[in-house]
Order: sequence, then C-alpha cells, then structure tokens
Amino acid sequence: MSEEAYNKIINLSNQLQMVADLNRANVFIDCPTDNKDEVVVVAEAIPKNVKSLYQTSVIGENVYEKFEPAVFEVLRGKDFSQYKAVTQEGKVVEQSVTPIMLGEEIIGTLIMEKDISSKVMKENRLKALTQATSTLSNIVSRSKNNEVFFPDMIEESFFELDNDLNIRYFNLTGEKMISDIKGTKCETGLCFVELFPTVESMLTDGRIITIEEKELHNHYFQIKCIQLLEDGVVTGHLILMKDITDLKEKERELISKSAAIGEIHHRVKNNLQTVASILRLQMRRGLPDGSEHYFQESLNRIMSIASVYEVILDESSTDLVNIDKLVKKIGNMIVYNETSDKVIHIDYKTKGQIHLVSNIAVSVALIANELITNCLNHAFNYQTDGKIDVHLRYDQQNQSHILEVQDTGITESEFTHSFGLKIVKTITENDLEGTFSIKRNNIGTLARVQFQYKGDD
Repeated sequence: MSEEAYNKIINLSNQLQMVADLNRANVFIDCPTDNKDEVVVVAEAIPKNVKSLYQTSVIGENVYEKFEPAVFEVLRGKDFSQYKAVTQEGKVVEQSVTPIMLGEEIIGTLIMEKDISSKVMKENRLKALTQATSTLSNIVSRSKNNEVFFPDMIEESFFELDNDLNIRYFNLTGEKMISDIKGTKCETGLCFVELFPTVESMLTDGRIITIEEKELHNHYFQIKCIQLLEDGVVTGHLILMKDITDLKEKERELISKSAAIGEIHHRVKNNLQTVASILRLQMRRGLPDGSEHYFQESLNRIMSIASVYEVILDESSTDLVNIDKLVKKIGNMIVYNETSDKVIHIDYKTKGQIHLVSNIAVSVALIANELITNCLNHAFNYQTDGKIDVHLRYDQQNQSHILEVQDTGITESEFTHSFGLKIVKTITENDLEGTFSIKRNNIGTLARVQFQYKGDD
C-alpha cells in the first residue's frame, strides 16, 4: 500500500467513531492482503449508544469471502453491496459495504454492521409456521378426498375457512357442536362469523396464531385461530374449538368453595374472639382469689387458636397458614399480657417460609403458646429480665419441622410437668405424631418439638 493510500485510510479511520454513533452500528475498514482470498480488519469503531456486536476487538482479524461475500464483491468493483453476513463470533448481521477509493483504485472497504439475529429468528419462525400451516392445509385437503381422516380423530371441533371466512371444511365434532348449540346443520359455504360473531376479531386481527377463551351460547370454548399462508399471503384460517364448559363450572365451584371456607374461618375467628371477650369481661368484674392466672392462661389458648384464622384471613389463603407469622403473633401477645413486672425480650429465628394447613397450625399454635407461657411462668422467677429465643425451621435431612423455645432463665428447681407441658406432650404425640423434649443447658432451658408433615394425601 502506498503512503498516500495509507494516509487516506488513517484519515478515514479518525472519522469512524462519529459514523458508528450516528448509525448506531459497528463500523470497520477492511484492506486487501497479498492473498486475494482474504482481507484484514485495520480499523473499527463501536457505537457508544448501543451494545457492540463483538465481545473483543477484531482489528487484525482476517476476513474470508465465505462469511462476508459483500466485502469481496465491492473489492472487485461493485459500487455498493448489502448482505447478511456471519461475524467472526458467529452472529448474523446486516452488512453494508462501500469502497474506499484513491483515484480509480479501490484501496479498502468501509463496512457498517447491524445485528439482525432476532429478525432472522422471526423470519425462520414465520417460514416454519408457513410450512406447518401448509402441511395442515394439505391434511385437510386430503381428508376431503377421504384419503386421511386426521381431523375426525381429534376431540376439538375443527373448521377450515376460506379467505371470505366461509366454512370450507369441518370435522364430525364440529358438525355436532354446531348442531347442538346453534340448532343448525353445518354445511360448507356457511359464514363462520355469522354463526359466531364474537370470533370475528380473532380472525381479522392480523396475528398468525390467536388463542382465546370465549363464551358462545352458554358454552365456554378455548378457540385457536391459525392463518393459512401461501407465499406470505393469507389464504384462509384453521379453527380449533375445545369445549371447556365443564372446566369452567369446576372453576366456579372451586371459587365458591374457597369463599365458603373463608367465611367459615371468619366466623370461627369471630366466635373465638367473642368467647375471649366474655372471659375478659369476667376477669374485669372480679374473680375468686388465685384464679386470675388460670383465666389468663385459658384466654391465651383461645386467642392462640384465633390467631390461626387471623393469619389465614390476612394472607387471603384458603387453608394455608404462615407459621412464622403465626408464632410471632402468639409470642408477642403472650409477652405483652404476662410481663407487667419484668423486662422480657423475645426474638424469632426462621429458616425459610413454612406454611401448614389450618388443623396442623392450630396444634402448632397451642404448642407455641404453652412453651412461651411456661418460660414466663417458671424461667424468670429469680430475675427481673430475660430473653426467649423461638427458632422455627424445616430439617431437610429428616424431612421434619422443628420448633425450639430457649430461655435464659436461672433456676435450680427440678422440672415440674405442669398442665401446659402436658398439653404440649399430648398434642405433639397424638395430633402431630412427633416428639417433645425439654432439658437444661448452659443458657437456660430448651424445649423442642419435632414432627413430620408432608401434606394431605
């Protein structure tokens, strides 16, 4: 390359960045080599406002005609060339190439590349879809000649429409469907949208495939409309209609049952709170000496059960309870009610969210209530402050739920299995089919409940 040609390439390369930014494209200069079958990239510019086509610089990379034919066409004398090309990194790009002239001599090429991978993918999908619809059309055509009976083997009502939306073919299921819900004999030539006007929008919206659910004459259908294409031109439509009326009825029944269950939960919660209000009223009016403590324990148990239904209603769940939220609600309530003369802190540790059905959640609620109450009644008799840690987790290895309540109480007395702890043991073993243990450790007292629950069969 002469010095004059070299200087021109250098001057042009200094302008590449502006060209790249203006066109939002990668821009390159390629120059010939001694080997006529390859050229080399001598300059490049990456647009600042869009993502580059290349992960690394391609300066110094060789370019071959097999991958970028437009470059070689221009080097042979063509004024301008535009092709699809494959980059060194395997991306499909639209490549525009123009010659760099020095007098009458072509000394290189100026190249602009834009990523069209998504465009090519869409074109390929359209091509595949066109082939598929053509195949379907051929199947229908052969069916009309009694060669293949594929449409009569499917459960859906099947119709082929011409470009005027008239029925050109129908299967046996389609014939029966129209007879049942329209009271009309299905015949070729009938206008489909006169039979089902609400389907017209699906046939005229321009989409190749449209899937919608529609109510037609007190029946629900899932309707699939597929354009028939020939050389990119719409020549008709295929319609598949699946009767989903029974499915919709079951869906409505499920919604009604969910609403009924929600109402039951609401009434149970209200009834429990009414009982709790009666107990509170009695406590305010006066109780026999020494009985207030037992009334408060009973009140806490009732409110713990009510908390299960409050959590269900708060989370708009049908029957699942967020156990983490439930235990926190119960713990905070008990500590607030029971610690007027002490400073007791309660912390919660949970690994992941645990949800259980309401009947199991009621058992867990009662257990949590009794264990936390036991801490408050017995752990801190010799101190004015303390801490309770509630740890809730799911043990993946043993496939079991674990609830631990650890206190920092200081006591030298032996365990007395109170009525509350007997409740915990009974519920754990009988209702949850789990295990319960309580023991001293270097922190205080640790109570542990472990049970398996995999859901209803």
